[in-house]
Amino acid sequence: MPKDKSLTTVTIFGVDYTVRSDRDPEEVKRIAKYVNDKMWEISENNKLITSEKIAVLAALTIAEEFLELYDHRKKETNQLQTQTQNIIKMLDENKI
Repeated sequence: MPKDKSLTTVTIFGVDYTVRSDRDPEEVKRIAKYVNDKMWEISENNKLITSEKIAVLAALTIAEEFLELYDHRKKETNQLQTQTQNIIKMLDENKI
């Protein structure tokens, strides 16, 4: 059964947004806080650029963080699969 979507109001870079999501409202607020924090962090180092450019730079920074984690997890998953196959092969060879 699909979860009902709820509305959550969040503030990002001084602007209020109402977000409709099937996620828990506290999780929506946590995500919005992360985006807000990134935007303020970038604006501190770039006082003369527009909020639109700050949003794009924040999106690029968050995407970079995500892809680093994704690549790391993919590498670990591949290593675990290889180790699992090696263990299965050893067990098959020894008939344990």
